[in-house]
Amino acid sequence: MKNMQNSRYEIRIAGTGGQGVILAGIMLAEAAILSGKYVVQSQTYGAAVRGGKSVSEVIISDVEIDYPHALELDILVVLTQKACDQNLPDLKEEGILIVDSQLVRRAIWSRVANIPLQQIASDAGETRAFNMAALGAIASFYPEVSRDSLAKIMENRLPPAKVKANILAFDEAIKFTQSLKGKLKYTDIEEELET
Repeated sequence: MKNMQNSRYEIRIAGTGGQGVILAGIMLAEAAILSGKYVVQSQTYGAAVRGGKSVSEVIISDVEIDYPHALELDILVVLTQKACDQNLPDLKEEGILIVDSQLVRRAIWSRVANIPLQQIASDAGETRAFNMAALGAIASFYPEVSRDSLAKIMENRLPPAKVKANILAFDEAIKFTQSLKGKLKYTDIEEELET
């Protein structure tokens, strides 16, 4: 991993409306601010409330950010096949691709973290918490934003009845992703699924 001092780190979460992509990006940005970072968060989404394109970008730095759009992504999280196909070209060569193993069937990249985000959320008791599971995966690869900062933001932003399950999904995704660290390699998910 590159030296984080005085550096720009770019993260994009992409999926469809209704998956909580925008909320996850906002929460990541707020947690980065709590961790003392400079942050820019932007979002794009289609006209459809559910099912349309949804993208959230978060740029994090130790110094003021002079350009508010991603240039080369360090981490790309994709929650649909279409999001993977559309956003993969923006990932830098040594960047990390995080995919939901149940929703993304084809991804050819050198560093893929194939994580069952939906299953983790379901096992935590809240199927809609897979955006928080995605934040757990991001936190594993980008420790500059602490687990505690992200958990605090979840407690402040989520309905009280949903906090426990969302934090559980977040923590379980951290554990799952930690088991992958150091093992990321070239992956062709399509070939893996056919075997």
